[in-house]
Amino acid sequence: MAANSPTLPSPEPGRSLTWAGYAAFVWATGYAIAVRGYHGLGGTVGIAGRFDDPATMRRASLIAGAGILLVGLGALALVRPWGLRIPRRLLIVPAITGSAYVMAHALTAYVTKPLHALGVIELRFDGWAKRDQTAQFLWDLLFYEPWFLGLGVLVTLAALHHHRRSGGTERAARQLILASALATLAFTAIACTLVVVRGR
Repeated sequence: MAANSPTLPSPEPGRSLTWAGYAAFVWATGYAIAVRGYHGLGGTVGIAGRFDDPATMRRASLIAGAGILLVGLGALALVRPWGLRIPRRLLIVPAITGSAYVMAHALTAYVTKPLHALGVIELRFDGWAKRDQTAQFLWDLLFYEPWFLGLGVLVTLAALHHHRRSGGTERAARQLILASALATLAFTAIACTLVVVRGR
């Protein structure tokens, strides 16, 4: 007599966030190729000036693009069936930590760069041979930082989906959201402090 196959828990009807994992994959992959890959291969649109060492910055952009591609693949683990073979915490903890970090990246820019533009604080911008501050701030605040913020939100939602589909309770899901929010605020406060101190 064959043993019964274990059944995996199913998400509640009408509440699936599967789309978030796929959206995070597309979001990350598109940015990695169209932005980081483009800059890594010498593209200059979106770069508000000239770097002291353009070759090093191009290499850094390609490395960043490779890392972002890995984030996209990690997001798929939160929604694809093979992700259920990985221990829940091994997926969710890095996902929530990483999403809090990228959202804090955006929030730090939204706090510090306007304050710098108003003369309230002084920021350092190393590595530039020539820099157009207005263009840099507009690209950062209207293009690059919304991408970071969006990726963080999508990965958080995908992690929430994985938590539910792997048998997590709704109470724990609320705690997961709270942990993500608190971690984002903590990272933002630390980053803002470090940026201000470094600029002195």
